[in-house]
Amino acid sequence: MAAMRAAVLAALAVVLAGCGGGAATTSAKLDSGAAQLVPPNAIAFVSADSRFDSPQWRTLFDLVGPVKLTAKLKDAVGDQLNVACIPTADGSEVVAIVKPTDEARLRSFAANFDKQQHYTVQKVGDWSVVADSQEAFDAVRSAAAGRSLADVAQFRAASGQVDGNALATAYADGTAVDKLGGRLAKLTSATGSPKWVAAQLVPEDHAARLEIRTSAPTPASAYSPTLLRDVPSGAIAAVSFKDADGALANMQALDHYLGFPVKSLLPALRGEGVAYVLPGALIPIFVFEVQSPQPDAAERALRKAAARVTLLPLRVTRYGARVVLTNAPASFKTPSGSLVDDQPYKDALAAAGVPDRVTFVAYADVQRLRPLLELLMVKTQRVEQVGSLVAFGTPSRMVVRAALK
Repeated sequence: MAAMRAAVLAALAVVLAGCGGGAATTSAKLDSGAAQLVPPNAIAFVSADSRFDSPQWRTLFDLVGPVKLTAKLKDAVGDQLNVACIPTADGSEVVAIVKPTDEARLRSFAANFDKQQHYTVQKVGDWSVVADSQEAFDAVRSAAAGRSLADVAQFRAASGQVDGNALATAYADGTAVDKLGGRLAKLTSATGSPKWVAAQLVPEDHAARLEIRTSAPTPASAYSPTLLRDVPSGAIAAVSFKDADGALANMQALDHYLGFPVKSLLPALRGEGVAYVLPGALIPIFVFEVQSPQPDAAERALRKAAARVTLLPLRVTRYGARVVLTNAPASFKTPSGSLVDDQPYKDALAAAGVPDRVTFVAYADVQRLRPLLELLMVKTQRVEQVGSLVAFGTPSRMVVRAALK
């Protein structure tokens, strides 16, 4: 795909990062005038507030680090950056639609951005459009003069699901993404193959919320987590799930990280489960527990998984229908109390608005988790300012909230 990577980075990176913050005074609505220049068959459309010196963006950069191109883009794109991915005869192309405060700077930026592509700027009404083919410019002009994405019913439905105070919003045509194939298609398939997906990055007080909504409920049904009460007080991180085998069945990309086929683990993902991390003297304590409808199959799967792990001594224990995998020695004394009664945990979930019934819920005390991430050789410079992270899902949406420490 031909792509103006600078525009994509500025508009999309923050959406995928799921972090930001500050009092909400900016807006990046999907149904802005720019959508009237986007062809109705667009694969995706993103709108981002580009006033990068605002308190909201400063909090974002505190959370995830600076986006290097913001200084160059500020005058080149104006107050709002709009990016569309449109189909072309050769595949697809990304175009930017903006109202620059300095037209000359935009033209210079486009011309010098990528010598292998030939990005130019053309005026379409009051907008400046950046693309690298006349076919893309013609598609934009056709949309401006006739039917555009703004006239598509499913785009209007998605627009109604995003907040007017969002820093960035995104829309994707689910059917078009399925046709592209690859990992994105598998991801949309796991969410019920929706007709559309909408995402928004909403600033909050010293935090930010990334919310994703779809036109169709996910295959997973909501449940009230019960095994979270088994997580001891002081846990660094915890994830509750139920019947995760369906969503992960086609996620072969996880094989690389697990070191063995994810399909071999699926019997241990049926039923309600919880995974959590406790601080340890030298190595953190990991626990995976599942209340399985088929405990024999779950136990076999976990024993096979444990046998494949050579870096840590793992043991599997069975308590009726519950099967537990852990690296804790048999003599390990579990801390008293429950995580669900810890005030920081309760505050984090309340701030994120986690409902009683979810399709999953995850919590992490990021700063206490950093040593483990560093032990796993995961770069943590960009999380040094993050305090807590909460994620949860319902059949119609997924939410991730990051808060400054």
